[in-house]
Amino acid sequence: MKNRIITGVSLFVVFLVVALADIFWLNFLIFGGILAISFLESLKLFKIEQKSLVFIALAFFAILPFLGGINDIFKVILLNLIVIASVLAYTKSDNINFLLPFLYPTVPVFMMFALYQNYGMACLFWLIFTVILSDSGAYFCGKAFGKHSFSASSPNKTLEGVLGGFVLGSVLGSVFALIFIDIDLIMAVFCSVLVSLLGVFGDLFESYLKRRADVKDSGTLLGEQGGLLDRMDGYLFGVVAMFLVLA
Repeated sequence: MKNRIITGVSLFVVFLVVALADIFWLNFLIFGGILAISFLESLKLFKIEQKSLVFIALAFFAILPFLGGINDIFKVILLNLIVIASVLAYTKSDNINFLLPFLYPTVPVFMMFALYQNYGMACLFWLIFTVILSDSGAYFCGKAFGKHSFSASSPNKTLEGVLGGFVLGSVLGSVFALIFIDIDLIMAVFCSVLVSLLGVFGDLFESYLKRRADVKDSGTLLGEQGGLLDRMDGYLFGVVAMFLVLA
């Protein structure tokens, strides 16, 4: 518990410093590092040994700073997937799983950068703030009131905890948006609710993948707290909701 809080606070402080500096090309490099690490961690979950695939994802990521509009991200995503599918067909590969890391976590990371690039750091902060509240609320409400299991994919997650986290993330996420984002009440609430909801299932999906791969954590970057994907899972689903609402 203590280590979980220390790790979470430390990561948030680092993000806060980066957010306040808000240097575009530095943030581009940071996102590139996040993509590379999370992509490599996902290979273990999908049981893929070809680590060189990460260079393909990074090559397409390098295109993003030169896009003209928010929806251009879909063109890059589709082109990336078509290239991988074409390579699989050309080489007559037996492992269709090669496509999976280009869907998760690559697509959500692309979307996170596109949100930052087109809507600014405040929007990215809104996403992270909402998911942190939802995740923290779920943890503490689950500890205090949890009695009913939420899903077999994550036995420690309780229905009471999920509901508590969902309410906290939705309410305070909406308040944050109304104060710091140029957005109306309905959109602020709608987006915060969806981010909080999908954030829960992002965490659940990561748990599902780890159980399927029979591993405890996605990686070892954060020591006993696991890998980067273990900490980003809620953001990777939450960002899809925010992207589709705002784009």
